[in-house]
Amino acid sequence: MASSPNPTDQNFIVVNFHYNGQFAPNPLVYFDPDRASVRDVDFSGFGYEQFMEFLHKLTKSRSKDIYFCLPQESLGLGIHTLVNDGDYKESLDLAYANDKRMNVYVDHHNEPIFDWIEAEESESENEDLDEDEDSVIQDSYFVDHEEDDATYPFPANKTARDRFLNILCEPIESEDQDDEYVPPQYPVYDERQPWDQMKPMIGMRFCNPTELKHMLSNYAVANGYDLWFEKNDSDRLLVKCCKKNKSPSCPFRLWASWMGKEKTFQIKSLVNEHNCCRVFKFGSIVTYRWIGKHFMSQIIENPKMSARKMKAKASTTFNINVSVGQCRNAKKFALQEIEGSLIEHYGRLWSYGEKIIRSNPGSTVRLDVDIMPDSTTLFSKFYVCFKAVRDGWLEGCRPVIGLDGCFLKGIVRGEVISAVGRDANNHIYPLAWAVVCVENKETWKWFIDLLMEDINGGLGAGITLLSDGHKGLLQAVKERCPEAEHRQCVRHILANFNKRFTGQQYIKLFWRAVRASTVEKFRGIMEKIKSIDTHAYDYLIDRDPTTWSKAFFQEGRDCDAVENGVSESFNYAIKHARRRPIITMLEEIRLFVMERIYTQRVEGMEWDLLICPAIRKRIEDLKVKQRLWGVTPCGYQKYEVRFTDVAYGVDLIAKKCACRIWQLTGIPCLHGVAAISYLNHDVEAYVSQSYTTEAYLKCYKYSINPLNSSEMWPDVPYHKPFFVYAGIFCVT
Repeated sequence: MASSPNPTDQNFIVVNFHYNGQFAPNPLVYFDPDRASVRDVDFSGFGYEQFMEFLHKLTKSRSKDIYFCLPQESLGLGIHTLVNDGDYKESLDLAYANDKRMNVYVDHHNEPIFDWIEAEESESENEDLDEDEDSVIQDSYFVDHEEDDATYPFPANKTARDRFLNILCEPIESEDQDDEYVPPQYPVYDERQPWDQMKPMIGMRFCNPTELKHMLSNYAVANGYDLWFEKNDSDRLLVKCCKKNKSPSCPFRLWASWMGKEKTFQIKSLVNEHNCCRVFKFGSIVTYRWIGKHFMSQIIENPKMSARKMKAKASTTFNINVSVGQCRNAKKFALQEIEGSLIEHYGRLWSYGEKIIRSNPGSTVRLDVDIMPDSTTLFSKFYVCFKAVRDGWLEGCRPVIGLDGCFLKGIVRGEVISAVGRDANNHIYPLAWAVVCVENKETWKWFIDLLMEDINGGLGAGITLLSDGHKGLLQAVKERCPEAEHRQCVRHILANFNKRFTGQQYIKLFWRAVRASTVEKFRGIMEKIKSIDTHAYDYLIDRDPTTWSKAFFQEGRDCDAVENGVSESFNYAIKHARRRPIITMLEEIRLFVMERIYTQRVEGMEWDLLICPAIRKRIEDLKVKQRLWGVTPCGYQKYEVRFTDVAYGVDLIAKKCACRIWQLTGIPCLHGVAAISYLNHDVEAYVSQSYTTEAYLKCYKYSINPLNSSEMWPDVPYHKPFFVYAGIFCVT
């Protein structure tokens, strides 16, 4: 620290401190701060720790999240982390080069600042990928639907041992792995060793000099050693620490060259001692390639990661100071490496599909490609429906299917679209799935064509389809399945309705209209909405009430669901798989479904029940509520069930109630349970066969046959498909 500060000293910079405020996004700003401008301190005489102590005394608070920015730059474009000596030196260098002024910001709330900046930068790009307005979901709305209390654990890392399937996947450490790496008996370089535990050993052997240099980069960064290459060519490598003009001589010295009798690059001599201080800036020892390799998995997860965010992460993760230019080159390098591996993935789709068909005869696998004017073969769509799953659905499930799509989370754009049924216990039953480049009318019509062919659905007669309000999907269903009942998910309708007509009164009346099971009741509720606001009434009528109100649902489907919860549950179950390359993702989904079929079958075989547990629970709840209803017999097995001024007629022989809930669900409604209890009969005997344990076991009667590992997949004589990567055609 300077002993006698002089405001006129040319080395003094003006630092404006902003604290006790809060960061906010879009655009990034620092709200309501206290400010202090310091002009009479020589910050160039400080180190990072001294600066932090000064900041603590000034702000009377401690925070590890400190940032700096030049006054002439906006926060969104110019903010930098300040977490170590390297960052502190960089801040001084930038301040001296820009009018000797610097702003410092204290984040007291640990906000995800760089995530906000990244979201800002990608906002315009995301607008190009906007979903249809009707596909927006707001989870805060209550949804009245058949309960699905089960969780669907995804079989994590089932493909972890397959080299090909894990080319682009982050390595997973074993839970019982020791914290400390145990070196092998012979000093052979192992790239699986944790990067921060790597260190050179005399006699250590490598495949080539590149492996040794990568290991030395890890060693230098982990320990803060300023290593440099005095001799560096294809035959020899001489490494020392600290150049003479930078620091007093450090005794570290490493010499490596090729072995005489075998093709192995070996460390021949080593003085592994250091007397130097830690550094935060590295020269050629830390290249953009090294940075790119360490950020590979993060770029796969988030290909839009900005260079500034990568720089900040490098500073906090590795305690080093790298330039934005290095990070840009590192990202470019990582994307090129990822692209090469993705080419291999897409190139083997034919082999993967052929292996599925050979191991599971009767299954449907469809790979569609687009032939471009220059004869390029471009990947378009990939569809899978296993015979075991299809046969189980045909024998044990109700003819109710949820259709939905969800975005891939990896570096290649696309969507997973799926058809999901309901088993006899009202849980999800994945039926078919596909990967498409874009979700539109054409891809949905292609998918529904294949699905209907698999389940012998014809034009959709006797089938109920549930979906969101995606216009392309609505049109595809209307054209391909004109005889099917098509229901829209009320969550999406309510989300858009609430944008125009806000207030609890609208929401309450909307849900009453949804739940109304008779046309008369529905019309009465809609008249109330009309009396409040005719525009709200017209809006809901335009949305076609026959697709979202129970009053118009067809009877005999044993399902009165008003939302597509089964599809959303499936999308959530595969959320981690959607971050992986295409074949790895498809394999993870296959393993999830294969294992689920087995576990559900084993679970069902242990039930000593006539009907499934979820249905039994629903009936038990109704038995408690029916006690308030009075029952009056009026004929053989016919009753009038009344509560105050509300009454419904029940016919136990026909299994019908005037409220229509029994006919819609296949489960006795509240009034039916009251009449059955009046006779002291077993309510479960009146439940539809769709919900029996026998039907449940039929769902999971068949098994998906296993697949061999990727190196045993057959070669097929087809042109390998290319893929679209960030809007560019990539060649295999």
